[in-house]
Amino acid sequence: MIVLLVVGGLFALGGALIAIAGLVPAGRKVAAELWPFYRSEFLIVGAVLLPSAAGPWPFAVALAAMAARGQYELLDLFGRAPRLLFQKLALMAGAGLAALGVLFPEQLPAALPAVLLAVALAGLASGARGDLSLTLASLVFPVALVSLAGVLRAGPDGFLWLFLVQGVVETNDSFALLVGKLMGRTRPFPNLSPGKTLAGLVGGMLAGAGAGFVIARCLIGLAPVPALVAVAATLLAGLAGDLLVSALKRARGAKDFRPLALIHGGLLDIYDSLLFAAPALLALKALRLV
Repeated sequence: MIVLLVVGGLFALGGALIAIAGLVPAGRKVAAELWPFYRSEFLIVGAVLLPSAAGPWPFAVALAAMAARGQYELLDLFGRAPRLLFQKLALMAGAGLAALGVLFPEQLPAALPAVLLAVALAGLASGARGDLSLTLASLVFPVALVSLAGVLRAGPDGFLWLFLVQGVVETNDSFALLVGKLMGRTRPFPNLSPGKTLAGLVGGMLAGAGAGFVIARCLIGLAPVPALVAVAATLLAGLAGDLLVSALKRARGAKDFRPLALIHGGLLDIYDSLLFAAPALLALKALRLV
């Protein structure tokens, strides 16, 4: 119930701000552009949190699908859409690793190098060395990162920790878009991420930090300092993931990955921050810093 109240409160706040902006003549056009993005956030958040709340097996299936789709998008970005047998085997292995992270997380450290070795041998045997390096890379990004999100969910209070990550990064993204559209002028990363504005960056981080602090303190029960550390690491890792994925796309001359949702682009466009933030928070937990 508390989780639903927090989610409802965040959505209500964002919706109220868009509605208020629409009351001003200068903001009506921007508000009309923002509503479709805002409605799509329900699907983005629900696609992660609902399977996670349903239990390990539904979440394992969801992450397996996420890993396979992410691998496909990465290979497609480089014009190497999976067509060879070893690539298709790599997609199946990636889905398996993602599910393993949720169901048997203690097996993941041994399974990942074993899968990399098996795919490498299969690729060498096929003689397709140009496709091999990228296929192996896809087992690190996004598969290993997706798997680590599963490991985070598998730990104690795993749903709440995953909720913390999702709450921070999606609140950050939503309010960055909202504030950036309404008042953003300065663009701190004009070549890397031209759509990102300084006002949106600051506004999104402040909103994400506020939401994350409430979740960390009220739901997980962290003390103030560990809560701030967890939120700061999530925000910074999410921003790093966003910029790294943007750099990857710019290097290939692409605006987005192959679209999964017409508004947001591909799965790796939608969940880039989450895929980097979840492992960062998992590392903090492993180091007992939170």
